[in-house]
Amino acid sequence: KNPGNFTTFCIPCSSDSFCPLGSVDEVPQSALENVIQAVPYPKSPENVVFEEILIKNMFLIGSNRCVVVSPLFWTLIVGSLAAGILIIMGISKYIIKDPRKKRTRELIKKIFRHTDLFGEGELWVGGLASLATITLVCFAYVFSNHFIRQYPIEASSDSYFACDTTIRNAKFQTGLQSLAIPLTNTDQQMFDLLDNQALVLNVDFVNTFIRCDAISIEALIGLVWSTIRWLHCDNINSTLSLSVQLPYQHVSIQVIIADVKTIGALRIGLYGDKHENENYVLKELKFYQSFFKNGSILARNLPVALSLTKVINETLSIDGGQSIFGGIFIPTSTTDYNSLFFTEDQFVRSTLTLTTLNIVTSETPYYVKNLQEPIAKSSEIVFQNLLFTTVCLELFGLIFLLFKLLLKPMYYYILRKKSTHSQTHVDNKEHNYAHRLNDKTPDTHYVDMSHTAYL
Repeated sequence: KNPGNFTTFCIPCSSDSFCPLGSVDEVPQSALENVIQAVPYPKSPENVVFEEILIKNMFLIGSNRCVVVSPLFWTLIVGSLAAGILIIMGISKYIIKDPRKKRTRELIKKIFRHTDLFGEGELWVGGLASLATITLVCFAYVFSNHFIRQYPIEASSDSYFACDTTIRNAKFQTGLQSLAIPLTNTDQQMFDLLDNQALVLNVDFVNTFIRCDAISIEALIGLVWSTIRWLHCDNINSTLSLSVQLPYQHVSIQVIIADVKTIGALRIGLYGDKHENENYVLKELKFYQSFFKNGSILARNLPVALSLTKVINETLSIDGGQSIFGGIFIPTSTTDYNSLFFTEDQFVRSTLTLTTLNIVTSETPYYVKNLQEPIAKSSEIVFQNLLFTTVCLELFGLIFLLFKLLLKPMYYYILRKKSTHSQTHVDNKEHNYAHRLNDKTPDTHYVDMSHTAYL
């Protein structure tokens, strides 16, 4: 760099500063910061059907915190407790002899029969299984209550009620549409706000000693170049900054610098105020783009083209009300970088004494339409929860029906077989004993039973 108070010698610049060819000062890199408000529009999740989302989250067991929020995990915990009660009740049947304790056991069985949702009060075991089912169904209701509130994404936070904290009750669509297609009445109001937004052009000439008195600004109004005045102009820390109110959104602006001093880089921005009108929000426009090239210096003729693209965001209401619209301009530059800079040899050979910046703002013939809508509304969530409850009851009811028709008869059949086998074994032993007793008595010996009562 050479701040101008030295001879032809240059002073080394620090490594973290912007110091191009012909630098007059060390300018921080923040002076070249780009400000772009365009962000990628979210994509719809893999599952956009609430039924699939509900089932997946009900029967999912992950790791770490996912275990704590897993409905299936807590259902298994309740089921394990129910199994423990079943074992205790089974053991107590054979070890309890006290009548009062037996009455207590029967009272417990009676209570569980009243909670039997599958066998309609026939089996007290069904009451234990019903507790696990009720746990799973309650988790489904809690999940649905939190899920419906995760809309829109602008008003939602992390989903700590689920294993996946990014889950949202929202799906998205995005696409380009031609401006030649007639607009609906709802879209037209958003377009009117965008078309009436007043824009301010901000220009920064970075790393230069040029002052505001060397600046003149003209705007092409119709076919005539008319002189306009800046709103603000100042040179702070070797950066000349000026702001110009644009007469129209689509206009040509010419900034003429009557000075031969060097300029290291160029930074151009657009600003527009925010405006709200009921369900329509015109977002604040704050755009900056820098043009710089290491080892080069800004040229004398600077053609810069800015294209404005309208971006419309529509958020459908979850309760059937009016949609909420948001709109913003997204500027893009189509300027050739190579035409904006001189090498050292080109700068030395240049005979121009004026630096002319030509800025042309225009609009693209298309606009971006983004749509956000809920995956499930209240009516669908209520219906799916009732359906899930019915399926759970029918599924466990089918298991108990299978128990009553197959397992229970088989159990009693095995008991009868075992009992019959035991009785047969006892009868055989008695028969063998009687037979041995008869064998010990002689055939010719007669015993009068009336005189041998002691036998």
